[in-house]
Amino acid sequence: MNRDQMMLKAALLFYKENVNQTDIAKQLGVSRPTVAALLKESVERGVVKISIQDSEIMNFEQQELLARKYGLQTVRISSATGSKEEVKQEVGNLCATFVENNLKRIQSLGIGWGSTLNQFVEAASYHNFGDLSIVPLIGGIDVTDVKNQSNHLAFTLAQKYNCHVDYFYAPAIAESLEMKQTFEQSQFVQNIIDKGRNVDMAIAAVGNPIESSSYRYLGYFNDTDMRQMKEREVIGDILATFFNQAGESVVTNISQKMIGITLEDLRAIKEVVVVASGKEKAPSIQYLLKRDVIDHLIIDTEIAATL
Repeated sequence: MNRDQMMLKAALLFYKENVNQTDIAKQLGVSRPTVAALLKESVERGVVKISIQDSEIMNFEQQELLARKYGLQTVRISSATGSKEEVKQEVGNLCATFVENNLKRIQSLGIGWGSTLNQFVEAASYHNFGDLSIVPLIGGIDVTDVKNQSNHLAFTLAQKYNCHVDYFYAPAIAESLEMKQTFEQSQFVQNIIDKGRNVDMAIAAVGNPIESSSYRYLGYFNDTDMRQMKEREVIGDILATFFNQAGESVVTNISQKMIGITLEDLRAIKEVVVVASGKEKAPSIQYLLKRDVIDHLIIDTEIAATL
């Protein structure tokens, strides 16, 4: 058996049949260092081609690329495929892992509302963060869709983290401007908004109110509201703010009745985590990135590809 034949035999045994180098040396009647040299030669000559196809490695590279491109502290991209709910669930899992790895260095955590954040809370593990305080960032006493409301999310998360929780004694969207003003005059509401503005880390979901059916499903929007948002070029919402393509706040019939932390408030918070799934959210995130609102971004592959 000549050297080329030994090289091919060694490569076949090692890379295809998972035989260790010591046993290959015995089969070929050569030393172990000779086997190592033959395997190295097989790669150098192109007989063996090694490619990394692990999706986690590819994800890591994409995360690093986006972090550098937008100046973000953290980017996490879900590699999940399947239904929208499965992808959203994996984004929630990533958010839970990120948050729990960082909670020891903060004392207050603000949380918004929505189904994506509900997935985060569902994925959260049980810990003992006794010095932590959970603060809702938007009104949370609406009678519909309780599981996605800020107060419910804050309470459930505080139960899991064994920590203090505050409550937001107002709806996310008041029935009228007069009712909003009444709520905002309450000392309870003033106090919770002030706490929200001063949390160490805020977690918020981004939406696209025109493309998404969530607001319509909850009964917040009618056809007139939709027309108004299209006319005013609303492309996204975050907490108590709708914004346009320039990342600027837009006043609409709905947004002016919302009670909670605004986009301007969010800009002043030390660390902002934005969580989203669904390609329709990509334009919203893009404009928030341009306005330097986001510090940590947790998204799915469709949004990542667009960014």
